[in-house]
Amino acid sequence: MSDVGRERQVTEEEFRVDPGAPVFFLSYARTKNRVAAPPRDTNSKVFQLFVDLSDHVVELLGLPPGRPAGFMDRMIDGGQLWTEDLAFAAGHSQVFIPLISPQYLNSAWCAREWDAFARRRFTLRPGAAATPGETPIIPVNWSVVERHRVPPVVSQRQMFTPTRLPSDIAPQYHDEGIYGLLSLGKNGKDAYDAVVWRLAQRVAKAYHTHWVQAQVPADMQQLRATFEEVGHDLV
Repeated sequence: MSDVGRERQVTEEEFRVDPGAPVFFLSYARTKNRVAAPPRDTNSKVFQLFVDLSDHVVELLGLPPGRPAGFMDRMIDGGQLWTEDLAFAAGHSQVFIPLISPQYLNSAWCAREWDAFARRRFTLRPGAAATPGETPIIPVNWSVVERHRVPPVVSQRQMFTPTRLPSDIAPQYHDEGIYGLLSLGKNGKDAYDAVVWRLAQRVAKAYHTHWVQAQVPADMQQLRATFEEVGHDLV
């Protein structure tokens, strides 16, 4: 059986990370304007998360100037064009952050982004000790999805859960999702800030404990358009 997607111990000499590779890949279901109105960025909340998370990751990892903390596809036709930048990020980023929502789980494009990362082999870095169940794929609760609607290949991954926070914050995140926290205005701002900081720490930990082998998909048609449970995706 192939060891693609499985953990194994490696030596210091084996792993390499492209110096231009983003630390994390933010995968989300793009929303388009549904009514006649002046052009606006309907994904502004995702971009706010991306900027805030990127700032924290730069701080935590001490990234050098020019090294991108993260990648998100902001093309107008995002979700339709498999660009060189997108392929490079999907094939070289070290952490994958899918923003789980009903739209995400119904998106063939998001399934392809998931598959592009999940089929890459990941390994523990020498001397690293990861918490059982933690992998470089960190699903985040963007908007609440009924548990029975989450496909097995997603539910088997450990959903990001913030810890060491005031007792009311984690339940807010689980009940509202990050989209909900951002929609609550000042009532959700403190919870949002705390959750994103903990998420950045989780990203930094994954970066320090795991290495993901580069594998750039040459053709999006090679990638699965549905969230299917496949052998190489088990860890």
